[in-house]
Amino acid sequence: MTDEQIFCACGETYAADLAACPKCGAQNSHTTHSSGRGVKVAAFVGIATAIIAIVFLVPEIIPLKQPSPLQMAITILQPQEVGPATVPQEELVQHALAAINGDRAAFGLRSVQLSDNQAAQVAAEDVFANKQISHWLSNGEKPYMTYSRLDGPGSVHQNVAISGFSQEEYDRCQSSFLRCEKIDPLAAIEELEYEMMYNDLECCNDGHRENILDPNHTHVSIGIMYDDYYLVIVQNFENDYGLTVEADNTDVSISGPMPRDAQLENVVIYYDPLPTPEAYEENKKMLAYGAGELAASVFEPLPPGFHYQQAGDHVVIEASSWESGGDVDVKFDMSPAIKEPGVYTLYAMFERDGEQFPATSHSIFVGSVS
Repeated sequence: MTDEQIFCACGETYAADLAACPKCGAQNSHTTHSSGRGVKVAAFVGIATAIIAIVFLVPEIIPLKQPSPLQMAITILQPQEVGPATVPQEELVQHALAAINGDRAAFGLRSVQLSDNQAAQVAAEDVFANKQISHWLSNGEKPYMTYSRLDGPGSVHQNVAISGFSQEEYDRCQSSFLRCEKIDPLAAIEELEYEMMYNDLECCNDGHRENILDPNHTHVSIGIMYDDYYLVIVQNFENDYGLTVEADNTDVSISGPMPRDAQLENVVIYYDPLPTPEAYEENKKMLAYGAGELAASVFEPLPPGFHYQQAGDHVVIEASSWESGGDVDVKFDMSPAIKEPGVYTLYAMFERDGEQFPATSHSIFVGSVS
């Protein structure tokens, strides 16, 4: 026998298991039923708890096997007196950082330092506002564009994870029709980290796990946004080796220290169209983002009388100066790579132990080409 009560429009209160109001005869439309997904949906009263469907994104993700990125299960519980307490943002970030570095330490990797770049927080707030998990901001920017716009010095590699109710159930939780179990943010962060580390193979070919355990990462910036029914965490892993990229019109210089165990291999330039809200609408449900289209490769100067053979699909640029011993000092003119307005992102590629990795992902926004 259920303790739940139905409040009829006629003013009568009666047990939820009755098919109709005993006073006016109105049908009980709130009887618990099952949907086509096998999800139990309750009527007017009670607490619903989300058995969280966890969805997360990183570059080069294999599409998730779930038919929907937010497929929830709803269960009816008795009301609980107290929900999880609000946790200060700094505590949440430190909790997430400790989880990341705990996983890295378990595999013999150095800890990453906390970066103060705000691109991760901007992304978390954007995903939260739109209730749409995506690498694209709603203004059309990709992660490396936002990172550069907010003065990120290195190369960025993004994980995004969410937990909470679907948009439909979220709206119901916010209304007076359904009382929903509130998210415990600390527990949700731990669960998301665990899923990305240990339940990532089938869904995403361990892409999130590999990002967390990348030995070339030096820093991470963490963005978190949540309320009682929805939580977003963004991990922007960074390769920050102290390089500085400066652009004076099309004259580019890259300078800074060179790690003792690495060498500068080359610089590559990738092209994207300028970000727009339309680009967001086209790509917001994409489960992966790329670097754009290869526009140019930059190499060290050749001896007099020699020149690089041009590739068919991109431009080869010979640098005017190239020092990569104790310090990096590279200068070149990127104008041959600029064919149209857009975003041109410069990746300084280091090589260590036979593997290349980017030390910068510096985006230059070109509004017009004369």
